[in-house]
Amino acid sequence: MQCFEVLFCDAGGECGPKRNDGEMARSPVECLHKAVDGNPRLIVVHFATRDIREREALVELCAVLKRNTHTRRIPVLALLRARHRRVMEDLDRAGVEYVRFAGETFKGESVGTGGTGVIEAPGPGDLLKRQLAIVCPHLHYSPIDARRELVVCGAYLDRLVLESGWRHHVCESEDHLRCDHFLKPRSRS
Repeated sequence: MQCFEVLFCDAGGECGPKRNDGEMARSPVECLHKAVDGNPRLIVVHFATRDIREREALVELCAVLKRNTHTRRIPVLALLRARHRRVMEDLDRAGVEYVRFAGETFKGESVGTGGTGVIEAPGPGDLLKRQLAIVCPHLHYSPIDARRELVVCGAYLDRLVLESGWRHHVCESEDHLRCDHFLKPRSRS
């Protein structure tokens, strides 16, 4: 049995640990195998893909890791491109404890458990439930195709399409608490 600090699952192959204390997995199956055999202290699942089905497969991997008797006690950190309410809700149901947002440009420059970097030990600010509370509960997502989604405001009866700038600065932040649509949602008759 090989022990290591961080197991990094990145099916897209965009990044991975650059230190000797990490192990890389390039698929969900490989990640599960290495998690069972390696007993890491932290499992990081990188959601680099824009493909909705691949994203769902990574959520399922997280659910399997949290149900497996050998891996359920190992903390899981989901590394997302941005705040996405539905993905975070799915990860919460799967039992994932932590989430971080790496943006579009993350290429693993600072992956490792020592020093400074994206994959430092998760803390209270990384708790999934805390991050989920920041995002407006009225965000709704409708797939357009396999890689794109239409994001609408449920408080506006799903008739208001949210552009990315507004969504990022208001809906995906605590500023949604001051939004007129959040404060006075329209009701369906």
